[in-house]
Amino acid sequence: MRDPDTDAAADTHDPSRDTGERQDSRNWSRRQALASLVSVGTLGLAGCSLQSVTAGVQPLWERDFPAAVAAGPPAATDNHVVVGGQDKRLHAFTADGERAFAVETGGPIEARPAVPTSGGPVHVHSTDGDLYTIGLSGTERWHVEGRARNSWLGRQGSLLVGIDPVDQTIIGYDARNGTRRFQQSGRRYPYPTLSESACIVPVTDSERHTKLVTLAPTTGEVLWETPARDGYPQVVAAGDRIVTVRNSTVRMRRARDGHVLWETAVTGEVASHFGPPLWLGEQVYVRAGRDDRADEFVALNRDDGSIQWRRSVGYELEIVTTTSAGVFVASSVDDPDGGILVRLDAFALDGTRRWQTTTDIAIGGTVETLERVGDVLVVASEGELAAYDPASGSRRWHYDPESYRVGVTTADDALYVSYRDTGGLARLPTG
Repeated sequence: MRDPDTDAAADTHDPSRDTGERQDSRNWSRRQALASLVSVGTLGLAGCSLQSVTAGVQPLWERDFPAAVAAGPPAATDNHVVVGGQDKRLHAFTADGERAFAVETGGPIEARPAVPTSGGPVHVHSTDGDLYTIGLSGTERWHVEGRARNSWLGRQGSLLVGIDPVDQTIIGYDARNGTRRFQQSGRRYPYPTLSESACIVPVTDSERHTKLVTLAPTTGEVLWETPARDGYPQVVAAGDRIVTVRNSTVRMRRARDGHVLWETAVTGEVASHFGPPLWLGEQVYVRAGRDDRADEFVALNRDDGSIQWRRSVGYELEIVTTTSAGVFVASSVDDPDGGILVRLDAFALDGTRRWQTTTDIAIGGTVETLERVGDVLVVASEGELAAYDPASGSRRWHYDPESYRVGVTTADDALYVSYRDTGGLARLPTG
């Protein structure tokens, strides 16, 4: 039984529910051709089978929003978690579940808030179109009127980046006081990429050629830009390094000037329908799709771009999470009883496959979350969530929420779940 949020007053507003669903635009004929082959191979591995029923898990705490018929996806700092509700409020709780504030906005909140790694303030778009910035005491710090009802927000250090979908501009603010640092033309999608050293914005011209414009986070100064070419370049960034891929050629760039440190052509189609097909950790990792076989997971040396190893995964690589000791991969396999399931693989840095298992988590559109948090590896689809032992791949627990849609976020050793279609929030164990 969830604890009701007794601090929230009743709200007679009956907002319309968000009916937008992510549609899967993948190549279904390729899926059908490869699904049974990958499933048979996965299920035939010794000790790696579909998970049987294991113990469920009880939340460390739960909070209902009595006046909300739905909630958005949550966001967390080291000590707080915030989530918007259809009751027009931005709700904040400490990691222990104590209410920090509930601030009312001009409309239901369906977007994920943007937060720093520690402290405040926190930021969110309401469906009234405005951008709200709230301190952890619940006091509004600054407020920008606008037309971005459900728009993306990104926070990196003292920089907050938002998108004006009407004027198609990317705007950078000082997160503390709302001072505008820059304004750059840019489309709603793909989103800007943020790192400690750069804000990278894809800019598409009238001929549908796209270039990358890289801005200094603190000043908004244009550091460098790439030539405009056909198609969207994919980007990831961390620290003083930026990795791009276009036409299956991966390039490592220096953040301050865009200098190409190395480039490597990867066999296969390095592309993805949901997010960049590359990840930056101890190595550079890419998804390589092949028309006649399952996807491959490829590791490149971070210093010189040499290919270190390639490993097969499920027929559609979905999401990756990196650690200092290895990497975890979630991909798609066919369910013998119908549908699509999540397969998990764990690799050491040298490419050794530590374990592989097929979960019983169904994929409705894509894998929403794969995170190493606390002592568990957490994987979630739109409506299911489970935790696995990172060392062995055995399932620790499965969480069956009352909501058929969940939002997930993690911070340090904390794991939070919002109930998207009923309104509410919970913290789950990670020990």
